[in-house]
Amino acid sequence: MLASNVKNTSDLMSIALQAEREAIRRYSHLMKAMREANNESAAALFERMVAEEQEHERLLEEWMQQEKIKENPDIAAVRWSDPNISTVYNDEAKDPYQSSPYRALAFAVHNEEIAFRFYTHVAAESDNKEVRKYAEILAREELGHAALLRAERRRAYHKERESGEVEPAFDTSLIHSETDLLTVALFVDRVLLDLMQDMTEEMPPLKAMFSNTEQEFNRNEKKLGDNYSASEDTLAMLEQLKSYNTYLKEKIKHPEPEMTRLWTCCDRSFAFYDSIVESATDEDVMLAAQQLTVSALDRIAALKQVIALNES
Repeated sequence: MLASNVKNTSDLMSIALQAEREAIRRYSHLMKAMREANNESAAALFERMVAEEQEHERLLEEWMQQEKIKENPDIAAVRWSDPNISTVYNDEAKDPYQSSPYRALAFAVHNEEIAFRFYTHVAAESDNKEVRKYAEILAREELGHAALLRAERRRAYHKERESGEVEPAFDTSLIHSETDLLTVALFVDRVLLDLMQDMTEEMPPLKAMFSNTEQEFNRNEKKLGDNYSASEDTLAMLEQLKSYNTYLKEKIKHPEPEMTRLWTCCDRSFAFYDSIVESATDEDVMLAAQQLTVSALDRIAALKQVIALNES
């Protein structure tokens, strides 16, 4: 919601209330998804966050009552979004196949930061003195919440590092040649094929996507030939990713997370190939990345159709 929509304190406090209620709804949904995926550590963290947001809602209602501010029934549900803040935290936290306390906390910090930016903007732009005063108070509250969550996020991160549960990521800086890029592409396609292999019987529409992915895997494998050698950096990165995927398979087995994981793999591979297109200085690498980007987009489109058919 834009700051220009905030005309008075009733509007502002009603937006704050709706934001807390949306957080309760969102975290409750994620808690349930984590439990269904047997991801108890993330579920427990989201459960605690639900309780904290419920307390925030209660305190806001008390504050409004004391200040004799009535809730505006015309204020709809609030879903924070900000084009200046990455949504990767949301994607990682919401994936029940890989979510963790660290990712859940990163997601919470992300939302507090967006809320802080909103209230700060209201405080700076509003012509209403009372609105500015309340917006400044709400901004300080969100800043305090974010600081506490960041401290917890750091502890969660170090704990996950010690346990070996932090997911390694695709690193574009480790791609030194077309061979490196195609080696990563083969790894991605193999992960996708393994995921789809177990799902095609229950979801026949995936068979076409499986077949197309298999054909691309074979093309890239043939292009590399038998004696290709990727750089040590790339191979080390893939070994880390393989180890983490093995860990995930052992940790969680559930049909819904498999579909979520499939979507995440398609989405992340597109982002990786697209970033290579933007950063590559070698023309062969750039052209190969462009082709892989197109293929990744085709998979995302196909997967959207599969999900739509499955839900109809």
